Amino acid sequence: MAKTLSKVLHQIDQSQHETYDAHVWVLWSKPNSKRWEDLFPAQLGSHEREILLKLVQRDQLKPETGVLVSFDRTPLQRWVFVVVNSEFDTFRWLSLSRQILKPLKDHGCKKLLADLSGIPVEQALRACDAMSAAVKTLQFKFPKYTQKEAKKKDGTAISLDLICNSEIDLELAQRIALHAESSGAANNQLRHLIMQAGNDLTPANYVARIKRLAEQNTLEFSFLSQKKLATMGAGAFLAVAQGSDHEDAGIVKLSYQGSTKKGGKHLVLVGKGVTFDTGGHNLKSPGGMFGMHRDMAGSALAYSLVALAAKEKWPIRVSAFLAIAENAIGPKAYRQNDVITALNGKTIEIVDTDAEGRMLLADTLHLASSEKPDLLMDFATLTGACIRAISTIYSGVFTNRLDLQQALIQAGRESGERVWPFPLDPDFAECLKSDVADIKQCRVSGGVDHIEASLFLKEFVDKDIPWVHLDLSAAENNGGLAHIETEVTGFGLRFVSRFVRNHWGLPE
Repeated sequence: MAKTLSKVLHQIDQSQHETYDAHVWVLWSKPNSKRWEDLFPAQLGSHEREILLKLVQRDQLKPETGVLVSFDRTPLQRWVFVVVNSEFDTFRWLSLSRQILKPLKDHGCKKLLADLSGIPVEQALRACDAMSAAVKTLQFKFPKYTQKEAKKKDGTAISLDLICNSEIDLELAQRIALHAESSGAANNQLRHLIMQAGNDLTPANYVARIKRLAEQNTLEFSFLSQKKLATMGAGAFLAVAQGSDHEDAGIVKLSYQGSTKKGGKHLVLVGKGVTFDTGGHNLKSPGGMFGMHRDMAGSALAYSLVALAAKEKWPIRVSAFLAIAENAIGPKAYRQNDVITALNGKTIEIVDTDAEGRMLLADTLHLASSEKPDLLMDFATLTGACIRAISTIYSGVFTNRLDLQQALIQAGRESGERVWPFPLDPDFAECLKSDVADIKQCRVSGGVDHIEASLFLKEFVDKDIPWVHLDLSAAENNGGLAHIETEVTGFGLRFVSRFVRNHWGLPE
């Protein structure tokens, strides 16, 4: 995909306005303002005022926040007016940016100018972030396998310039725009990975693809094969992997050495990478199995984050462990009431072979814990219970450190990828007590599986390590989410990036 670069400016020459094929005016809603004329910027020409007033009068539009008006000022230039106020948070700015920019993209506009000079600095910075992210993610190209698609070339990139008032710190605004574009590009790659066809992204192909991507991003790569994991005693991981005849499962480790100095922070990420989930002996229904080639979203998120850290040169060490396997049905597939031994020595009574994600993560989290990180985070499309609890527009977070909960909520608000914490009180784990093993994998039915699954995972994380589990209930949302127009959202990349920056005070 072609590169884009959002430029943030204080002003441009009047003659330059004509070089843009789309111009977005962001109008600030004033208290008790009932007339459109009160919102118009001073530099707006009388001809444009007249056109705009005719349009709003014809459609009986009031100057309310969120109202959007567009028209062709000339055959070659489209203008858009949108009203905002102080209540616009990041999620709303991202959603509005898609609402503004997608029709311009579909209209064929390539060079865009957004005038933010009439809104306060705090809102202008949010707009720089949201519009720069949206202009990048709206250029996402679906992975299609048709003959026609194979012959297509990437289209011309859309460029976006932003005008802010003289009070804004241009250097800060430009850094925010650049980070938004980097995150947007990473989201595009993340979604592209998730949307690969199941037979195109087998465990073997996925590992090979990640190895190529690691080389391109100058990341250290290593791979623990299924055979190696067997010698190590990773029984929880192997219980899932043994159902496949291909024996191509394993755990990928990626590393970015952003800081090697003594005392430098170390972030470790873990991602669930089930390339196809049949449910095993607890076979899914056809409707439940459709789309299960995307059950590797957590691992794709972990990879995308370590690659983003390398691209943006985060001043910390970042490692990622990707648990890659398929949950197949076959003669060797694990079964209910099996008892297996995990890498940390705990024995697990199997209750549901479709709860495979927590099995893969158990051994992978134990491996990750051995790194003694300053922060450990894992990502997984883990439970339907989390979707039922919080829908697909939020994701659930869990942590073994209560003092992180407010910071997680705040990072979700600031990034526009909203999360909500759930409790991990020990009495929720009563249902995981087993008569024959150290712990049950889950219960047969009922309960609050998103909480119980998190308590299961907690058993495989060292107590002295701060840990956050992200259950990706918002990995897919019908109609897209915020600035993302596809059902697959790539959720988590902006959230984790913001949380880590806030947590360690990393620069923008």
